[in-house]
Formats: sequence, structure tokens, C-alpha cells
Amino acid sequence: MDEFMRKEICEGVVFNSIVDHRFKIGRISVTLLVPLSRSTAAANALLSCVLTRSCQQYPDFTSLNRRLNELYGAALYPMVRRIGDFQAITISASGLDDRYALEGEAVFSELAELLCSIIFEPKLTDGHFDEEDVEQERRQLLEDIDAEYNEKRVYAVNRCIEKMCRDELFAIGRYGTREDVVNLTQDSLLAAWKSLLDRSRIEITMLGSTDPEKVYRRFAEILGGKPRRIGGSTKIITEVAEVRHIVETDEITQSKLVMGYRCKYPENKRQIVAASLMSAILGGTPTSKLFANVREKQSLCYYCASRVDTEKALLLIDSGVETGNIQKTEEAVTEQVELLKNGRITDEEIVSAKLAVKNAYLSSLDSLASIQAFYIQSILRSEPLSPAEAAEIVEDITKEEIMDVAATLRLDTVFSLVGNE
Repeated sequence: MDEFMRKEICEGVVFNSIVDHRFKIGRISVTLLVPLSRSTAAANALLSCVLTRSCQQYPDFTSLNRRLNELYGAALYPMVRRIGDFQAITISASGLDDRYALEGEAVFSELAELLCSIIFEPKLTDGHFDEEDVEQERRQLLEDIDAEYNEKRVYAVNRCIEKMCRDELFAIGRYGTREDVVNLTQDSLLAAWKSLLDRSRIEITMLGSTDPEKVYRRFAEILGGKPRRIGGSTKIITEVAEVRHIVETDEITQSKLVMGYRCKYPENKRQIVAASLMSAILGGTPTSKLFANVREKQSLCYYCASRVDTEKALLLIDSGVETGNIQKTEEAVTEQVELLKNGRITDEEIVSAKLAVKNAYLSSLDSLASIQAFYIQSILRSEPLSPAEAAEIVEDITKEEIMDVAATLRLDTVFSLVGNE
């Protein structure tokens, strides 16, 4: 994969291109970043899906899909993420790389035109989005929210974040709340679209082997020179006054324990990779401290894993346990975290973690979707980290760098979802 290129169209609008000759298809995505807000999160999430159903040029689902088929079976994908204290609304289009077009068509230029039409020229009837499109996507979004609730491991992690970050924007879910989605009106959806176009930071990403210059120029024509009122930042908290214990009950057979830690914000690429290695040593591999000791040796839980959010400076440890083992598991996890903080890390643990983390970075190069997701996750940084660069850095990270991140871990919130056994 060639080098990553980043080019500003105007203040608040950046065009990114990654030239990669390994794939026969390419991908263009437009990501609109806005600070998370309880009043707009649900509307933005629903809007991302509604926009991909039609536009002025192709005013219904059938005509839009016919156009996608004409472009060698191109496809559209909406996605909503939470990155730091921002909501990221991404609409992507994937299609055949220009070099494989039968008649030499400029497929990527056509995809760029289509994306511009979908985002900036949606189909509006009497000043509102199509009611049938809105209702169909509303039902689907509600199903997605219900799925997260029904998957109790996901639900427990989300609840821990919500309680832990109760005074921060990060507590707001990427889809908003179920109630907010139900109560969305046509007026609020239209207002959300106008606000996104006016206030969001826009990151355009192009992946493939096609010359990005034409695509860049098309977006520059639409977005260049327009003033954008952009604001917001991610609140980072590193100190903890007291540990909060929160217990909820549910009709489940396996209880859930989630422990939320604060840590230092990784300020550069090496610290980002060091934080990932720290999490892997703690609970990311079969030889990790949590897996080997809490699960295997002590048999206290069904699973126990850690994950680090480098953009919010949080580390979450979640486990599935029997209700009677919740306290013992918390104590055992705390013990392993203290060992990590005190530098009790073996060479075997470091080698295993480096292999796992490096493999994860390189595996993200296996598809355009995973490459795009990797870059978007670090899109708030002035110099996004590439998967290949991260994999290379892994080998050079020292034990001391890992310990430096681990030493800043502070337990903030312990959330238990207790079932009836």
C-alpha cells in the first residue's frame, strides 16, 4: 500500500487518499463529525440511513439501485460511530476500480458525483424527507438499538460507559436513545441535515488505485471556500476522586461485570501503540494476565477481556460471571491490573501481545472497509496512524513505554448486571 495523502480543501474539509493496487474495487467515504449531543444524536443516526435511499437525481430506491447497478454493481453503506466526544456519520460508496471498467468509464468520478447528490441534494417533498423512507429506516434503527440491548455483553459495556462518563458527551450513545428515535419528526430530521452541512467537520477518504485528483476537484467545487462553524473537543479525565459501584438486575442467566479505568491520553503514535500493547498484555491474548489467571487458573468467569479507547483515554475490562463470583472476580482483576502497573510483565507476555497486536494491525489491511474504519477511528488527530505504520512501531515499543501507560490506570466505575441464577 502506498503512502497516505492528506490535502485540505478548505478549513474544516479535508480530502484523504490511500492508493492501493491490491484490490479490484475502490471506496469513497464522506464522514461528517459533530460533537455528540442528546438533542441531535438520534436524528443524525437516522439521517445517515435515510440519505442512502434516494436523492433528487434518483428519487426512489429503485432508480437509485438501477444507477448503482449501472456502475458495475456499486454499493452504498451508512455508518455511525462514536469517536471521542464526537459523533461520526459516514456514508461510503464502493465500486469497480477504473482500470477494470470495460469501456474505460470513470467509475470513481461517477461515484463521487453520486455521493455528492446523496449528501448535498437529497430528495425533499414539500421541504421534508420522504415519509415512507423515514419510517422504514426508523424501524431498522430501532431494531439495531434493541439488538444492542438484547446482547447483554454489549449492553453492560454501554451502561458502564454511560455511568462512568455521566457528565461527559461520551455518555451519549452513537444512535441516541430509543425514545428519541421514536419521537423524531420530519422537522427535526430536516434541521439535523442542515446543521450537519453547516457545522460538521468533513473528512473525505478515497481508497483504491484510481487517480484521486478528479475526485478531489469535484468535492472542492462543492465544499471549497464555504465557511464552516466547527467546534467541540474531547474531554479527557485522568484523575478519579472515588470508585463508583453500580448494580442493575436483569432476566439473564450469566451476570456481567464491567470495570472502567481512566488512563493518560496517548499524545503520539508510539503511545497509541503502547496503549494497545498494554491492553493486550492485560486481557487481549490467551496468555494475557486476565485470561491466564482470572479465567483459567481461578475459574472465576466465562470470559474476561480488556479494550482500550485511545481517543477517550479509557480502558474497559468486561467479564461474564456467576452472580456469586462477582466480588471475587473484581478482586482478581484488580490484582492483575496492579501487577501490570508495577511492571510485573514477563517477556512471554510482551512477545505474545506484540504478535497479536501486530497481526490485528496487518489484518486491517485485508479489505477496503477495514482500512477505512482504521483511518476513521484516528481521524480526529492531525496525523492519522496507518495500519502498516502501527505494525512497524509495535516491534520497537519497549517494556518501559508499556509500563508508562499502565502506571496511569485509575479505576473509576464498576458496573454489575446481575442475573437470576
